[in-house]
Order: sequence, then structure tokens, then C-alpha cells
Amino acid sequence: MTTPVIAVPLKPFREGKGRLADHLEPSRRALLAEMVATRVVIEALETGAPVIVVTGDDEVAAWARRSGAHALGDPGGLDAAASAAAAYAATLDVPWLVAHGDLPLLRADELRLALVHLGDGDAVLAPSRHGGTNLLGAGEPILFRYGADSFSRHLASTRHLRQRVLVSVATLLDLDTPPDLAAAVDHPRGAWLTEYLG
Repeated sequence: MTTPVIAVPLKPFREGKGRLADHLEPSRRALLAEMVATRVVIEALETGAPVIVVTGDDEVAAWARRSGAHALGDPGGLDAAASAAAAYAATLDVPWLVAHGDLPLLRADELRLALVHLGDGDAVLAPSRHGGTNLLGAGEPILFRYGADSFSRHLASTRHLRQRVLVSVATLLDLDTPPDLAAAVDHPRGAWLTEYLG
């Protein structure tokens, strides 16, 4: 089977990391959002899979192309962005994997494992530590239901497929709240974050 597409939905960097407002000034939050997304895209590209950034922001689209990814227009909202990515993959007749752009510990190895399972025809799901869905992929469009506790809803959306649930510190930890940031910085893989927190 042809290599799956990895999709990274992204909103404008200046709008990211709002829950860190008490910890970081706006310019620092924007820089942090951009640097974490850069790491995710670099690791995704390292797998050899095509990478698309789904965004409605012209600056993020230009950044994606400079990073070596393709840019795909975002119809608005995470569910719609994921649906657009799945529809794009369907035009290529390949599976898709949606990976969030705020996974500071993610590496190509975790993504490669997900791609292997997708190549076998499985649905792939990786929960966040708060019950969200940080990785989600399949060989066909599904009903996307992101938001609080989305992992259980995505399990239901893919129940007709063989499911592979992936759990690692890299896929569990998204960068959303101050405790998430502290946990990421304390992990050996997250030491690079300190450069953007001063």
C-alpha cells in the first residue's frame, strides 16, 4: 500500500497556547507554538511520508512550505481540518494520519509505528493524558469528534475497523497547560524547550 499522508492541523501561531498566558507573554507563546510545530513537522518528514499542514492562516501555510510540507486550506475547526485531510488522502487512495502540532516529545519512530499499522489496514489512535486524541488515522474517512474526552468518541468512530491504540510518553503529552509544559521540560526529550521559555 502507498505510504499514508501525515496531516498536521495548525491554527495561527499567535493564537496558540492560550492556557499558558499566565506563564508566557504573547510573543513567547507564539514562538513556542511555532517551534513545537516545527519539531513535529520535521519528525513527520523524517518518516518519508508526505506531510500536509492544514491551516487557514497564510503565514502558517508559507511556513509549512518552507519547512518542506504541503499546505492545505482549513475549512474551519479541528474536525473540519481533519476531514479535509482525510478527503485529500482519499483522492490519492492512501491512508491518513492526523498528528497534532503540539507534541514536543514526538519522534519519527512513533510516527513510523503508526504508519506501519495504517499500512496493514488498521485504525490508529493515540490518546492524550487528558483523554483527547493526539494521533488518529485510518484508511477511510471517519466521523471526527475532537474536543474534551475525544478519545472515547474516536474509538466509537473507528469500531468497525481493527484498532491499534498507541501509548507512549511522546503521544500522551501535548503542550496545553502549565503542568504539561513542566512535564515536557523535565523529560530528557523536552530539554530543548528551555531555549524558548526565557
